[in-house]
Amino acid sequence: MRTSVIKKLVWLLFYSLPLIAFAANFTEPRAEVVSAPSAQSFALPVNVTIYKSHRLQLESLSRIPRNPLKLLSDKPAAEDVKAYVRTQAMEYGVNPRLALWIVKHESQFNPHAKGDGEASRGLWQISRIYHPEVSDAVAFSVASSTEWSLGRIRSGKANEWSTYRFCRTLYEDCPF
Repeated sequence: MRTSVIKKLVWLLFYSLPLIAFAANFTEPRAEVVSAPSAQSFALPVNVTIYKSHRLQLESLSRIPRNPLKLLSDKPAAEDVKAYVRTQAMEYGVNPRLALWIVKHESQFNPHAKGDGEASRGLWQISRIYHPEVSDAVAFSVASSTEWSLGRIRSGKANEWSTYRFCRTLYEDCPF
């Protein structure tokens, strides 16, 4: 007798939860209606940084690796990788600080890095799970992975890298 009463009470409570949640929704204060911004607020100047590609200017920078074939070696120097990523970012119109910051925090400029139980690989730590279209050869290649990653960033997909997505919450040196 006692268990059937308990069962009925539990059944009643379980099936009345949607009704309780619906009623509780109307007890919260409503948000104020905000009017559309005035035309004056649109007239404010916006700071936009545009990086133009000028091959002659880029070649004159001293940080560019003099021998790009060093990037093809088994262990390219971190300075060569930094210089390559910086120049490619400028060519693609991506903020070089953003590109360098992501590479630094993803792989420490090591093109042979593996992470997430070897699911992420290469300089940019391209995920094998989320991007199966990227082969290991592309992911571990400095030039190919940089081209692919900068294309993603340029198209507005910088949030694919968790270091960028959680920049302010996880990293003290977050510049963004």
